[in-house]
This record gives sequence, C-alpha cells and structure tokens, in this order.
Amino acid sequence: MDQTRSLAEEFGTNRPHLRAVAFRILGHEEDADDALQEAWLRLSTTDAGEIDNLAGWLTTVVSRICLNMLRSRQRRPAESFDDPAGVEQRSWQAAVTPEDQAILADSIGQALLIVLDRLNPAERTSFVLHDMFSVSFEEIAWILGKSSETCRQLASRARRRVRIAEDPSSDPQRQREIVVAFLAAAKSGDFEMLLSLLSPDVELVADLAAIAMGAPSSLVGPSDVASRFSGGAKAARTALLDGLAGLVWVQGGRPKVAFDFTVVAGKVTQIAMIADEDVLGVIDIEFIRRGRF
Repeated sequence: MDQTRSLAEEFGTNRPHLRAVAFRILGHEEDADDALQEAWLRLSTTDAGEIDNLAGWLTTVVSRICLNMLRSRQRRPAESFDDPAGVEQRSWQAAVTPEDQAILADSIGQALLIVLDRLNPAERTSFVLHDMFSVSFEEIAWILGKSSETCRQLASRARRRVRIAEDPSSDPQRQREIVVAFLAAAKSGDFEMLLSLLSPDVELVADLAAIAMGAPSSLVGPSDVASRFSGGAKAARTALLDGLAGLVWVQGGRPKVAFDFTVVAGKVTQIAMIADEDVLGVIDIEFIRRGRF
C-alpha cells in the first residue's frame, strides 16, 4: 500500500508535464486523459524499483501510447467510403473537437497548430517531443522504433512547415510555380533563372542516406546551390510532398530521393534532399502529370 501511495504521488508530480505532452501529440483533452490513465495502469503493474528515471520512463510510455492512438485513428474506419464526408472523417485529425483546437492553438500558436494538423503520427511525435519538450532524438528513436537520424529528419520536415505556416505571403500555388520554374531552369541549364528563384541565404541540405549516394552534406548561397542543379535534375519529377510542391527522383518505379522545398516570401530558402527510406515512407507523395501542377 505504501509503495502504491508513493508511486501515485510521483505520478501526480509528473502529471502536468505528461498531460502537456499527451495533449500536444494528440490534440484532444479526453484522449490525453485516456493516455495518462493507461500510463498509470502500466506503472502500477511494473516493478518501479527497476526504473532509474521515473520521469523519463513515464514520458516514454505516454509518448508510445499517444503514438499508438494516432496510428489507430488513421486505421479506424468511419463512414462509408462512398460518402465524401466519411473520407474526411478517416483522417486522425477528425477526432479533434473545435474546442480542443482552440485550446491547443491558444497554448502553442496558430502557425504550429496548422503544422501539427498536417503531420503524420511519426512526424508529429518527433517534432512535439524534441522541439516542445527537449527530448533527445536518441530517446525519440527508442519510442518510434526508428533511427535517431530518421527522427531528426522527421522533426526537421515539421520545422520547415512551421516556417511556411508563419509566412503571411505563403501561397501553395505560388510554391508550385516556383518549383516548376526551378526544374525547368535546372534541366535547361539556365543559371540566371535559378539564381532569381533562390533566397540570398538559401541552403541545400542532405540526409545521411543522400550523402552516401554522393550528395554534399550542405551547400549555402545561391551560386553554389544553382551550380549544383544547373544542367541536371533530368530524371526529377514534380510531385506534392504532403501537399506542398517538391521534386522526386524515381528509380525502378520507387522514390529514391525527394527534394523538399521551403519557399518563404516567394524565394526558395531551403532544399532538403531526403533519401532515408523510413522518412520517404511516411511522406505522402503525389506525382503530378505534366501541365497539371
């Protein structure tokens, strides 16, 4: 009885932090409370004497429970597939009420809320844990069952979307036009056109998988980035990457490298080369037919 009371007191001490983690991952107050209830049940049936860092253990457990809940929302059938409203309801965001959305927006900001609503479970968990709660990528990797580098890339993609959401001039159609113009200039070797599309502080970054394929880890500045693409990108195809314009290199019928563009104030500020199969696997890639982008 004394041990149970002691655990309950420690759980209560950690509860505000755990609830904040759960709410930001799930976006739903009742679901956050359910996640905490499940975490308490697991703690109460675990030998607490074997736990070196209870706060860390609880954060890991709550995060895994939330991740499973997000994935379950994605898989859960809703209305008939013939009902357009039902298709929308199958999205995991459908469980979030307007009241929850308002509370979450008030606590983290509207731009972040927009980003969170567009992320898949692995991206959302990586971003929330690292950027909002300073959980290391090594710990997040343990939670997600992925490499720390993959988790770093997932959080980085989310961070780029924050920049786009915070840009008052952000326009998806304008981004598509810029990406189409970029690809055309790259293929034709129009160096000046490439320069005109790039921000003065533009950066090309590559993940470890892309570096292993021969890409530079980083290039900074319009001249270096334009030189990298000028006369190249022959096999690249335009595509929507989670709804935003980008390029994809396909080999053997499968995406090999995605070029994830960040466009702010009408200029390309970053191009991320993504070749990590785990990251590519969670990106919703929609290839666009010529003339329909």
